[in-house]
Amino acid sequence: MKLTVQDWEKVTKIIEHYEPQIDKDFEIPLSEYEERYARVWKVLEERNIDLGFFFWYREMPGDGIYMTGYNPNIERASAVIAPGKRPMLLCGPESGILSKEVGLNLRTEFVNEFSIPDEYYEGLERANLQKVIAEYAGEIKKIGYMTFDDQIPAQFMNFLHTSFGDVEVVDATDILQEMRYEKSESEFKCMKAADTIACAAVRAMLAVTKPGIGENEVAAVGDFTAMALGACGFGFETIVNSGDRCRTVIGPATNKIIQEGELVQVGISPSFKGYKGINRRGFVCGERNELQKQYFEVMNRGYEVAAAALKETCEKDLPSNYADVTPRTWFENYTLEGVNVRSLHFYSTCHGTGLTECNEKMVITPTNETPYGKNVGMMLDLGLYGHPNTDICGACVEDAYFKKGNELIKLSDMPIDVQDLVGKGL
Repeated sequence: MKLTVQDWEKVTKIIEHYEPQIDKDFEIPLSEYEERYARVWKVLEERNIDLGFFFWYREMPGDGIYMTGYNPNIERASAVIAPGKRPMLLCGPESGILSKEVGLNLRTEFVNEFSIPDEYYEGLERANLQKVIAEYAGEIKKIGYMTFDDQIPAQFMNFLHTSFGDVEVVDATDILQEMRYEKSESEFKCMKAADTIACAAVRAMLAVTKPGIGENEVAAVGDFTAMALGACGFGFETIVNSGDRCRTVIGPATNKIIQEGELVQVGISPSFKGYKGINRRGFVCGERNELQKQYFEVMNRGYEVAAAALKETCEKDLPSNYADVTPRTWFENYTLEGVNVRSLHFYSTCHGTGLTECNEKMVITPTNETPYGKNVGMMLDLGLYGHPNTDICGACVEDAYFKKGNELIKLSDMPIDVQDLVGKGL
């Protein structure tokens, strides 16, 4: 292990600096969940839907956490909601016990379909999925699936179509997608906490990075810092890539040893009360060579151009693609070893966020002109990837932002260029 006592002293100081900024005891109030239920009931009644079904698992938890506050571990889960009735959880008996910790006092039924396959539980009689749903909802003529069908396994889509007689099954995925898109003040506080934790974790990873240390060791420091500050999980496996591995864009850390002069990228997405934060940065382990200096200069300036365009987009209610097209157009003016920089701007400049790191409405593309909502979270992620020279093969700058009305709020305190923080901490 290459981590030293001095490294941990740096990490400790970072944690101590950020800890006062985070209220670890904050919870979204029960009244807000009740408001969510009432809004869902109203739409279900308007569409004559007798039963809404939503499904989630740890990697795609948005609909479930939003409605129940519960996120399963290993097991999957689903829930149903009927007009005028609080949701009923359908889950496995191991992870399902965790739902009591949430404190929403929702009816919870343990069923085989969401248990660990073939597991035996002493003294526990698991409920029949069809019977508990029928008893909960009463007469069912129309079912709306509220989670996208690319996330619901075919087993459960077939169950909805065949288990309740002659019923109509309709797409109702827009209900939760739209509700989740516009954020409350409580959700904003959770996202701000998650992003504060992310900044602390990246600072800690920068502080311990040095030639000879392993990617996994750096990632472990990031994860430790995040958990110490109140994170309850992660939106993705912590990213630490070095050298040629920077081509992977979002590759998790490995046992590769970081070498002097290599390009390095780190990123972390801590979860606070289910809401995901972000911070990602690239740098060089040691001194930058001339090509690397050019690379970071153009990427960092491009990020500033994108951030200014996003601010203008929000303030003036411009078409959202303005925040994506502007930096792409700017990059057309630059080349790196004969490669036009626009061709390296690999993915969309900005995406939505909330209960998942990036699988939220809405992704900003060159052709998407949909204006932003009123109170929404977003992550500005500008990356240059794919240059044939390994010295500059991939890195990014990614921060979280929040649009409140027409004001754009940056939720990161990290400098755009972090080279001066490598090995130094605060």
